[in-house]
Amino acid sequence: MIAIKGIYDGKKVIPLEPLPENKKYKILITLLEEFDSDEEIRGFTSQEDAFSFWYNEKENIYQNYILRDKK
Repeated sequence: MIAIKGIYDGKKVIPLEPLPENKKYKILITLLEEFDSDEEIRGFTSQEDAFSFWYNEKENIYQNYILRDKK
């Protein structure tokens, strides 16, 4: 069994961790408690790799901001 944290925004499920690929799984969706956005944002930003996407070349919208200070 694999457990993956996520958020249900009232319309769709948003995983906060990578989902396994190339296999089919039966899933059980359990809604734990109402979403507290401030608490979830603090939890997300405290993750070690929370902002690693800034260094991904595919995210060019952020590259200009990062590289601006390195010139």
